[in-house]
Amino acid sequence: MGRMRPLYEGIKLLLVITSDNHIDIRNSGGLYPMLQTRLSLTDSAAAAVRPDAYITVGDTTSRGQDTNWKLVEKTFGGVSPAERIFLTAGNHDMWHDDGFEAASANYLEYTNRICGTAHDKTYFSHEVNGYSLIFLGDTRDAGDETHLGDEQLDWLGAELDLAGDGPSFVFCHQSLNGRHGLPMTWDRSSKDLGYMTGGIGEESDRVAAILKSHKNVFYFSGHSHMGLGGERCLREQGYCSVYEEEGVTLTNLPSLSCGNHHGEDRSQGIGMVVEVYDGRVLIRPRNFARRRWNTKVDMQAGKGYYEKKL
Repeated sequence: MGRMRPLYEGIKLLLVITSDNHIDIRNSGGLYPMLQTRLSLTDSAAAAVRPDAYITVGDTTSRGQDTNWKLVEKTFGGVSPAERIFLTAGNHDMWHDDGFEAASANYLEYTNRICGTAHDKTYFSHEVNGYSLIFLGDTRDAGDETHLGDEQLDWLGAELDLAGDGPSFVFCHQSLNGRHGLPMTWDRSSKDLGYMTGGIGEESDRVAAILKSHKNVFYFSGHSHMGLGGERCLREQGYCSVYEEEGVTLTNLPSLSCGNHHGEDRSQGIGMVVEVYDGRVLIRPRNFARRRWNTKVDMQAGKGYYEKKL
């Protein structure tokens, strides 16, 4: 156990990232998702170097009801985990008894209040320390998949154009179709899963083409509740949590507090810490609940983290 510390001197950007918190007043685990989220927040707040942003990659709630967002607000209250907070929209956040419009209205109201923002859309971007952080979000109910729409996809390309050679960071709840072991890692028990299952869906190829047409893009997703997988998982199962595809670094996060399957470490309480330096980016899995860096899974070249030289 110990305080979160950067691996190298001269850090330029520090991000703390979790996914699939699933805070819900009806959660069968009771207060457990709130507890795990709170532990990640307090671990971030106690870091030796103050993080620039604390980010969730969607499904902060299990359902976008007002009661659940009030629990999120309570969980985040009284702790300052980073200079900025950003909560990506997930499919569960867009589910509401009164439909998508009610869910998106709640998402905007509560996230703006929690994060100190003034967003009017479920997708947005911010520049932090000179680096582009781009957040994608549903524009209509798409079930387990996402629907971004032409306007948002054009906007994504324009944002990455502005970012230049980056590095730039894109957050979307769903991964690209077929990555990180999908569709098998969505539900191993089913034999009838289509290629799009567990991913973005019909727009996946368009998103991939946009990402790959730019340099030094890092794409973060969650959604599948896959545990942490590294070199052994890649060797034995053919998939892993972090890897590069045609210049784009794809990272899939475990669920912080709602159960994981597949992979090598299926523990809850795990997220990612991103450290940006001149000429390199590190992606470091961390168990926030235990305040420990990953030592169980070899992520790259026998190390407990992934490093990309720029």
